[in-house]
Amino acid sequence: MAGIRVGCGGCAVCGRVTMEDYIRMLTEQIRCVRAREDVAREIRTHIQDQASFYEKQGMEREEALRKAVRDMGDPVSVGVEMDRIHRPRMDWKLLVMAALLGIGGLLVQYAAGALGEGTEMLLRQTMYTGIGFAIMVGICFLDYSMIGKYAAWLYVLYVCGILLARFGMQETNGMYRGMMMPMYLFIPIYAGMLYRNRGRGVAGLIKGMLFLLPPLLIALYAIPSIVTALCLFMICTGMLLTAVVKGWFGTARKKMAGLLLSAGAVLPAAFGAFAYAFFLADYQKMRIAAFLTPWKYSGEAGYIYVVLRQLFGKWRWFGGITGGAADMVTKDYVLARLITIYGMAVGMVIVCALTAFLVHVLLVALRQKNQLGLMIGMGSVLLFLVQTVIGLAVNFSILPSTTVMLPFLTYGGTATAVYSVFIGLLLSVYRNQNVLGDRQYKPGWRLVLRLER
Repeated sequence: MAGIRVGCGGCAVCGRVTMEDYIRMLTEQIRCVRAREDVAREIRTHIQDQASFYEKQGMEREEALRKAVRDMGDPVSVGVEMDRIHRPRMDWKLLVMAALLGIGGLLVQYAAGALGEGTEMLLRQTMYTGIGFAIMVGICFLDYSMIGKYAAWLYVLYVCGILLARFGMQETNGMYRGMMMPMYLFIPIYAGMLYRNRGRGVAGLIKGMLFLLPPLLIALYAIPSIVTALCLFMICTGMLLTAVVKGWFGTARKKMAGLLLSAGAVLPAAFGAFAYAFFLADYQKMRIAAFLTPWKYSGEAGYIYVVLRQLFGKWRWFGGITGGAADMVTKDYVLARLITIYGMAVGMVIVCALTAFLVHVLLVALRQKNQLGLMIGMGSVLLFLVQTVIGLAVNFSILPSTTVMLPFLTYGGTATAVYSVFIGLLLSVYRNQNVLGDRQYKPGWRLVLRLER
């Protein structure tokens, strides 16, 4: 087909070039090299479809191709228009929001006394925030589609790497807390694994479930952290549910979605009961009992819950509580301390800022036509959503005390870096939404391009 001459020899409008020459002249006008392949396939498909239509009207194949190419118009003009559409675009709103929330998080932690009384921890967290911003911008300019292409290799490297990293981390109270945030780097890899198995029916759905087991077992036994395992389970189940609703694994979407929702509700409850009966240590059971009946354990693990619930009734909209009440709240409860010191209005501003961030990143994910971009975006959104909800619930004594990783409000380099990775991925997804077509990676590492038409 590419060798068929569709004219008598010169101008594209008159049909004097081959179809492939027309496409070459058109794509030469597109400055983004990564977009050229997708545009070329789209234009080629359009010409061939139009030529097939003309053939059905009685034209010969050569005449039909000639007319289809002529109908496309001048390749330079069309190429310039394609260049305007298919180019990277920066999500400046998200970038500015991330920068302001990063700076605001520093100020909040300092104002709440979570960074100590001196300047050492403040300077250190400022450095972490700067490094995180650099990581975020760097990932923004990467091609996130590589996650889909090399998902299997990344999966193996992740499992091996996280297990090896355990031996280099310090154990604290029987836990390797340094592993908790890096565990969430599995989320974009899981998006890639789901993407590679779409279109494979029930077998693809079952594989999607099985891919989740190794990270969950690592979280439960290598850290060990039930909370981390539960968060990973909720996030990845949400991603799997999104894939089912999008029809990745067949047409029985309602039935599959119902089964996943049932499993998502029943399995955590069943596991919680099993863990309480056979897995939890006595001190962990006492913490749960202290949360449920804090006054009974007010001199032990229930002390913080008693303090928080007493303070809730004294909080004011403006101004803090006198008498050093904030010092009774540990620094892990950064939002509760801030409200106690400065009033509920300040806390409301922070909650609204986090909500605005969550709404924006959700819209970024939902607007993606590229299915891999959609899944990576949804995984990132679910991470921020789950961590924010748990962090707020712990601060307001709705959930038992646990390691809180509130986005932008958590001290430490690891949490800052991991959250920056996910914001960078969201920026990359947005930046490439008009550049990358929807690609499907098959077994054997063979690449097939599936056009969104």
